[in-house]
Amino acid sequence: MDTQAAQAPAPVNGVTYKDSSGSGSLTGGQSINDTFDMFLKLLTTQLKNQDPLEPTDNTEFVNQLTQFTQTEAGLNTNKKLDSLIALQSNTQLTSALDYVGKEVKADSIVLSLGDSGADAIYGLTANAAKTEIKILNSEGKTVRTLQGQTSAGQHEIHWDGKDDNGNDMEKGIYAFSVVAKDSKEKVIQTAQGIQGTVTGVQMSNGNVILNIGEIEAPLNSVQAVIQKQSTTAESS
Repeated sequence: MDTQAAQAPAPVNGVTYKDSSGSGSLTGGQSINDTFDMFLKLLTTQLKNQDPLEPTDNTEFVNQLTQFTQTEAGLNTNKKLDSLIALQSNTQLTSALDYVGKEVKADSIVLSLGDSGADAIYGLTANAAKTEIKILNSEGKTVRTLQGQTSAGQHEIHWDGKDDNGNDMEKGIYAFSVVAKDSKEKVIQTAQGIQGTVTGVQMSNGNVILNIGEIEAPLNSVQAVIQKQSTTAESS
């Protein structure tokens, strides 16, 4: 006796289920929760419409249902992690507000040229025979070469904003490098940075950034906070 072929289930919620060997496919723009509910409805519909003499193998269907359950759990975990990261970022940003108005020293390879020139700092771990400071533009071209202090310790750099030919350079951000050598042309270890007042804080790609004038410096680049001495007027 010929058996009647299993009837394909009707579309559910506008989504078709194609069944030829127990496998199926879903199309649509539903969320993970909508798709999860849809799977349950499709599974129920398929079980109702299958040929009792030739039941459809639902193994693949159930496997997909399990995968969706695991995916849903993973998405919920990611949401919780995102919330924790956002909370941590807000806490870091709030703590960084204490730097606003304070003068700091921070590692930096750039300086800002303004109306009164540009200032930076550098340090030498040992005495040098020669210290050379190069100011570079955005194209990496050296526009000014300065001769720096050679004794060990921290020193200041002041650039008047002119190039090597005496021309005024455009205001903005410039890179700078410090190279120190001893009498035998051996390179001496140096450190370079900027010193200025923090005018604001912001978050960028999950990192706390301090605004020091026109320069943006990561919070972890701060090497020191300088306590300004207050002056008290003498009474006569």
